[in-house]
Amino acid sequence: MCALLTVAPAAAFAQLRSPRVEVGVGGGIMGGLSLGDRDAMLPNTGTTGTPIRLFSTETTLEPAAVLDIRLGYQVTPRLMVEGLLSVGQPTLTTSLANDVESAPAVEATTSLTEYVVTGGAAWRLSPNPRRRWIPFVSGGGGVARHVYEGRSLIESGVDVYAGGGMLHALSARTGVRLDGRVHVLRDGIAKGQGVSPRAALSGSIFVRF
Repeated sequence: MCALLTVAPAAAFAQLRSPRVEVGVGGGIMGGLSLGDRDAMLPNTGTTGTPIRLFSTETTLEPAAVLDIRLGYQVTPRLMVEGLLSVGQPTLTTSLANDVESAPAVEATTSLTEYVVTGGAAWRLSPNPRRRWIPFVSGGGGVARHVYEGRSLIESGVDVYAGGGMLHALSARTGVRLDGRVHVLRDGIAKGQGVSPRAALSGSIFVRF
């Protein structure tokens, strides 16, 4: 009986002392995004009244390297709630073609700074802490903000993601994490395009406290 009374408080104390807060830093690639085609039209004052296309444009947000900073809290052995900040500098490329005067096609580029701030959760598919590799699924949502060069324009949209990956323990408090996600952007820089999906791949090193 005494042994049981001794073991129970010790187990409870060990559980209280187990690391719950997780901080991760890493990087990866955020995929590109097509922002659609548009035509520059000139009203026709002739007999037909049919507008004349001056030129057409196609705009693309190019893929870019990103820095990831993540903060998580281990609610249960399987569930972690977490916040993620991704920062990158993609290029916005607009291609001009089909000029009415047969001018050659040209491209115009603009530098952006992209901030994606999301909150979500990760669910481990195995609660066994002794496994070296543990798969997980994740999901969440937040805001994607694009700041144009010189802060001439700032656009914000809704960002929702779902994905998964693997956790690899290096020690009791450190490890590496591999993430694959699909982000869906709505409004902001993608306004008028409905929901616009793009992929993201990243890796990070984490420490638990």
